Amino acid sequence: MVFSFNSSIPTMPSNLISTASCSIAVLLSLWFLVSNWSNQSLQRGLQQQQDEIQATQLTIQSKQQQLQAQQQVIDASSQLANQVGPAMIRDLASLQIQNKNQAIATLLKKYGIEAKPN
Repeated sequence: MVFSFNSSIPTMPSNLISTASCSIAVLLSLWFLVSNWSNQSLQRGLQQQQDEIQATQLTIQSKQQQLQAQQQVIDASSQLANQVGPAMIRDLASLQIQNKNQAIATLLKKYGIEAKPN
């Protein structure tokens, strides 16, 4: 039996190849669709994690600014104490000696300072 190319009856191997090709195309399309959905899900999760990290970084940055402001206040207070403190202690010691004030003497002794006349 010889088939001509103009025949309306297709051959069995070409039907099989055509069906297999269509099946592979459908399977690849489904695989691509599932992979795409999975990828989008992973991207959403990654975006949420990045948003959380960014929020945490903003919180840390805010806390660092607060800490820096507190440190500036502490430094200014320390500088003031170093400038004013010794002069105030000398003046208190002088008052305690001049007035023989026992309350000032007790206060100075509490901090380990004993006022003595020159």
